Amino acid sequence: MSPSSEPICHSGNLSADHTTIDFDSPCPWLQPYDSFEFFSSSGFALFGVVLSTVVFGVVWLIQRYGPYIFTEAKSPRHRKKDDRLLTHIHSKWYDLSSFEHPGGPVALSLVHRRDGTALFESHHPFMTRGKLMKILSKYEVAKEDESKLGCELMDPKDGGHYVWDGIENDKFYSDLKSLLSSYFGAIAKERGVSLSEAAKATPARWCLIISLITSFFASIPSFVRGNWVCLFLTPLLAWVAAVNYWHDGLHFSLSTDWRINAWLPYLFPYFSSPWMWYHEHVIGHHSYPNVDHKDPDLAHAPQLMREHKSIKWRPSHSSQARWQHVLGVWSVALAGLSLLNDAKANLKLSYNNVVPYNSMSKPRFAVHILGRIGYIFLLHIWPYFKLPLWKAIIWATVPGIMLSICFMVNTQINHLTDHCSHASDRNFYKHQIVTAQNFGNGSLFCYYFSGGLNYQIEHHLFPNINHCHLPALAPAVKELCHKHNVPYHHVSGYCDAIRTHFAHTANMAKKPE
Repeated sequence: MSPSSEPICHSGNLSADHTTIDFDSPCPWLQPYDSFEFFSSSGFALFGVVLSTVVFGVVWLIQRYGPYIFTEAKSPRHRKKDDRLLTHIHSKWYDLSSFEHPGGPVALSLVHRRDGTALFESHHPFMTRGKLMKILSKYEVAKEDESKLGCELMDPKDGGHYVWDGIENDKFYSDLKSLLSSYFGAIAKERGVSLSEAAKATPARWCLIISLITSFFASIPSFVRGNWVCLFLTPLLAWVAAVNYWHDGLHFSLSTDWRINAWLPYLFPYFSSPWMWYHEHVIGHHSYPNVDHKDPDLAHAPQLMREHKSIKWRPSHSSQARWQHVLGVWSVALAGLSLLNDAKANLKLSYNNVVPYNSMSKPRFAVHILGRIGYIFLLHIWPYFKLPLWKAIIWATVPGIMLSICFMVNTQINHLTDHCSHASDRNFYKHQIVTAQNFGNGSLFCYYFSGGLNYQIEHHLFPNINHCHLPALAPAVKELCHKHNVPYHHVSGYCDAIRTHFAHTANMAKKPE
């Protein structure tokens, strides 16, 4: 066929509908057409209908069958009579099986058979103590019924670190409550929303989140094709996109709709599975930061790093302050967190031996394993099917190393310093402050690259408030700390924060006297 000749079909007739088509004429389906016109009208409409149907179908499947697999999403209507949700708060047992929690069933599931006092106190910033206890009193278990209902903590040592008696009369606590009511009251009035809604992600924050997620996914085709720029750009976009919403979602601070908080983090499950993150971070670390045998973050890799006096010193720790050692550990830490710690936790039913949990149902466990396999494939395996071997090795390792280093840089410098690591206070709110360090307050780079983790003090005080509000709250919190003689640790930026962390690591490398 010459370049100028028209495409001609083979000779023949087609008369299935009693209409004869002359196959010697130019093929009608190979004739030029206006592709823009097609996609801007019927084709585009068809694509929209298909996409909407798929999204609707996925949402319907999750709503209909999700609670049977993701058992933490069980609402009272999905619970059987003997499937009770029991918790221990302020020395009393409560049966919350029939309670339709405004924050959703996932948040409620975290206190099952635990001392939920710390989570209960820190996640209700706008309700008065009297109102909270009045609501709880409806679900109180009578003393004589406790053994019959199986009111037993998974960990007999759970709770007990803080003194809660008289907390409602504590001046520092009262000032914090007043600060929040004043700040969010003004926002709620301006936007015409409730206090709770005012504390979640703002419309501007949602625009940023959607833009970051879109940018990340838009870079994937070039990344998969082996573009060298995207080898570095895509992992950075993944980090910035995820850290600016994933952490908030799992603290229930993205939205007042629990489904958004629960399901959106599954777009970026490479830090950890959401299931494990709830146990490690929300239940363990946030309730008891830097408390030995209660905070699982103190013992992620005790053979390699010693960052707390509760970790037994080993000869291997003597070299832990060398930059090669730290860089090596930080490069593989995320894989260890997502895979090794995950596997150990499921074998022992306890995260780092300090946060116990019930065994998963078989469907839930199967989905969990599939999720971890998917994580391994998407981050480390696919390049070997797509790229030359030498290039596949690079693509299978460099992005994971970059994500891991970004994660460690932004998490280790917030609590593991000489002045925070072994600090403690029996007042829950003061303890959150003295065990945390802010860095780069006022720096846009620190703020966006850390996803607000640079306001660690405010985040620990108000975990279910979206981090977009923390820069405005920080000066007032600092002033309150000064007023009540509570140490407020802050350094100028990443360089100073890393320097203080390395100094602490070097001190912990020394063999104890």
